[in-house]
Order: sequence, then structure tokens, then C-alpha cells
Amino acid sequence: MLRLLDPDHVEGAVAKQALAQDLPALHGKQLLALLRRLRAAQSNQQNYAGASPAQAEQQFGAAIAAVKAELATRPHILNKQESRALRQAAAKKR
Repeated sequence: MLRLLDPDHVEGAVAKQALAQDLPALHGKQLLALLRRLRAAQSNQQNYAGASPAQAEQQFGAAIAAVKAELATRPHILNKQESRALRQAAAKKR
């Protein structure tokens, strides 16, 4: 399907693109989305063109590790329940 939309698409290109990006320049939510895409692509790596399964696993592992390392330097992004509790605590102080 992606090949129909993007003729230059190569299976597994997500890992190479992730390593090529300037990760510190991305926002936290963009990094989380990239991590989700990497994990989804990793689960479909049997279609990874031009690499053995071991090479593909190594590339995905390096890309995921790079994104996780960058996320570790960022402040925590609150989820819905955490932000709700924070808002309620602030409202009680008023």
C-alpha cells in the first residue's frame, strides 16, 4: 500500500530515517510517535528489504535506543489522568 502512495518507499526505511533525523530538534510527542512507528515497523521486519534478520534487528535496535536516549533527556509528558489530577489539585488550592 505504501509503495502505491510513495514509489521511493522501502520497507524498513523508518529505522534509517530515525537515525538520520536530528532527534534533539523534535518535540516530545513527535519522538513518541517516531518510537511507535519504529516498534510497529520492527514487528513487520520480515519484509525488511536488503538486510538479513540480524541486520534488521540491529538497525531497529539502534534506532529505538537513540529515540529512547533522547526521550530520557526530556521532561515527562503528562498523560490524561496525570494532567487531570494536576488541574484538580491546582483548583483545590484556589
